[in-house]
Order: sequence, then structure tokens, then C-alpha cells
Amino acid sequence: MAGADGRSSDLGTRAAIGAALAAGAILVLLLGGYVLWMLLTAGAVLALAEWAGLVKASRVRLGIGALVLLAGLICALPIIWGTDRSSVALLVIAALLIALLPRTSGIALGAAYIGTAAIAILFLREQPHGFLLSLWTLVIVWATDIGAYFAGRRFGGAKLAPAISPNKTWAGLVGGMLAAAIIGGAIAWFGHLPGPALWLGAPLAVAAQLGDLLESWMKRRVDVKDSGKILPGHGGLLDRIDGMLPVVIIVAALVANGNFR
Repeated sequence: MAGADGRSSDLGTRAAIGAALAAGAILVLLLGGYVLWMLLTAGAVLALAEWAGLVKASRVRLGIGALVLLAGLICALPIIWGTDRSSVALLVIAALLIALLPRTSGIALGAAYIGTAAIAILFLREQPHGFLLSLWTLVIVWATDIGAYFAGRRFGGAKLAPAISPNKTWAGLVGGMLAAAIIGGAIAWFGHLPGPALWLGAPLAVAAQLGDLLESWMKRRVDVKDSGKILPGHGGLLDRIDGMLPVVIIVAALVANGNFR
């Protein structure tokens, strides 16, 4: 009974923290503008610090990466005013330049990846129906996580990538795709979002799972369970946003290229 109580308590903690994070994210998205920018900037720096631990970057290299990340996000401020100043391109170019320095490729990749995702959220929020569009994007990831968790526990079965993440199953992947497709499609239908939002839930769920597997692979390389300890029951911030990073980048790219209308 003690073991069961412990698992129940851990699940309760995870659920409570997850609900609080989701509520906070919705509130910040609703406020948008500089509030969103400030929270994204703080979160991006924290996530990069956790990334640095996974790639074993020194404090000096982390500092360099953080400066590049901050420069990219400062360049993204015009997005809030309704003008895109190619902040992603500047961020990636700067990251490529610091990657030329000795042993900086890992932190440069993190700065480009995390920074691009943060800018993608800013970009989505400032689109027509921006609040609903950015919320739909995040809900896709949340639905994927929840669907994968419960389907994996209920059906088990063949492992998805046992060498990287032993707990993930094919049943979990399918459950996550179904949850994302149903919930994402419902939000898109009732919110009158562009047509692709009706069917993109399942493909984006795959992207979310790939983002999760990427971080799992990085953690396995350095033999750690979590990227950090800031969130009780969840680990680090990067552990919570690993699936979100590729999804927001993909959606923002589709919107920017006119393929989401």
C-alpha cells in the first residue's frame, strides 16, 4: 500500500503542478505583449541553463550562449509592434558563429533551438486570432502528453524507442496522436481557425514525441533522470517544454510561409 500511495501522491503532485503551469501559460498568452516577452525570455534562459548541463557546457560557454539568446529575443521585440525584423535569422547566424569556437556547438544549438521556439510563440501570438492560435498550439502538446501517458499505462505493449526512453510505447504514441487530433480539431472547429488546424493535431503529436525523445537521448548521454529540479514531480523546465519546442517552430513556419490559412 505504501508504494501505491507514493505513486498516487507523485501523480497528484504532477497533476497539480501541470495544471498550475497550464493556467499560468494561458494567462500569459492572454496578456501577450511585453508580459509574454519577459516570461518567454526568462524561461528561455532557464531552459538554456538546463540544456548546458545536458551538453556539459562550462559557465563561460553558457554565458556566451545566453548572450546570443538574449540578443535574438531583443531583436524579436519588434514582433510585438507588428513588424518582423528577421530575428530568427539573426539568432541562427549568431549561433552558427559561436559554434565555430572550441566546444561551443552544443550550447550554440541550444540557443538557436530554444530561442527560435520562444520567438515562434511571440510570432504566433501576434497573428490574427493570435491568442487562440498560440493556445491551440500548446494544447496540441498537452493533449499529446496526456493521451500518451494514459494510453501507455492502459495498453503497454511494444516499446517506441527502448534504447532512448524505455517507458514510451507505440500505444502511447497512438494515444497521443488521437488525443491531439480530437482536442486540436475541436478547438480549431469551434474557434474558426484556418483549415489545416483541423487535421494537423496528429502530425504535430509525432513532432512533440520526437522533441521529447531528443531530450531523453541527451539525458541518457549524461546519465541523468531530469534536466533540473525546479518543478516538483516534473524535473526541470526543459522536461516540460521538450515536446513544445519543435511544435511551435513548425506551426510558426507554416504560418510564416502562408501554408496555414
